[in-house]
Amino acid sequence: MTHPKLAVVKSGFGGRGYGIPGRTRVSPATGKTLQRIYPSVTTVLKQINKPGLHQWIADQTAAKAVTSLSYLQGCEQEVGYRALRFTWSRNSNEAGGEVREYYERVVQDAAELGTNMHEWSEADIDGMSEYPEPMSVETDEMIEAWIEWHEHHTIISHNQEFTIVNDTLGIAGTADADWSIRCDHEGPCLGQEPGQFVRTLVDLKTARNTWNDHGYQLAALASAEVIMREVVETHPDAIKAEKTEAGKKVISFWVEDAPPVWERYALLHIRPDDYDTQGNLIPRFCVLKDRTDDMDLYRIGFEGALALCKMEAELKSRAKARTKETEKH
Repeated sequence: MTHPKLAVVKSGFGGRGYGIPGRTRVSPATGKTLQRIYPSVTTVLKQINKPGLHQWIADQTAAKAVTSLSYLQGCEQEVGYRALRFTWSRNSNEAGGEVREYYERVVQDAAELGTNMHEWSEADIDGMSEYPEPMSVETDEMIEAWIEWHEHHTIISHNQEFTIVNDTLGIAGTADADWSIRCDHEGPCLGQEPGQFVRTLVDLKTARNTWNDHGYQLAALASAEVIMREVVETHPDAIKAEKTEAGKKVISFWVEDAPPVWERYALLHIRPDDYDTQGNLIPRFCVLKDRTDDMDLYRIGFEGALALCKMEAELKSRAKARTKETEKH
């Protein structure tokens, strides 16, 4: 999964954003024209309560505590407490750092697993990209699940890993896939007639479960007013985008396309072998989950999160301005 060229590290909304060419703002302090940064869809969705994620974090902490009993029993209570409060410090040299940072390593591993599967499926669909080396047994299992699913579905890929923009809402994000899908099995996934292709916006998920906020994300991507397409500098109507990343200037050129008319909206959920809370095996799977019928409600959910995100950013801005005013006096 390629890193979006238009993405920037800071958006002013508590996470990553996008610097979309042609979108500017005037600085109230200097009067200069600046690049306007839109919050990313994932940054907006940080506002959503995720009870499943909270339980997962607790599970990981408990698991690490159990496997670290000998260490915890040999240290002072305060040190042990700090060791389990994995968000208390970023300093890996602090006592108990290995226990405290375990959760972050698990998160990183899960993200890399998802990226690995994204890149593998992209290569399998477009037939041009190189297949990435599977990073783990879990990746191998998900690839097997993907191959079995793909054998029963014919896919025409129109676009993969593309940037969407909604200027009305002031957001941007990266969509996984724009596919026309034909189900070559009984009981079509998308309710189409036998042999019928259905153009579908697809978001690939490798999390243990799918949640409502995944629907919110899909609805945000579906709200695209513009799709950005990278072109060469000499392309007619090309717009220049420029940013600095890791100390290097990154320049690219883009044109704006109208979004296609999608007929359905779906999550492609892929998982390796796993176990439920009772220790029962959940075999690897790849399932297309149609979310079209609830897109109206998912859109409301996303816009609610966006309103909260913008409100929080404005509160921080006002507080900062008050602090500066107080310092003057």
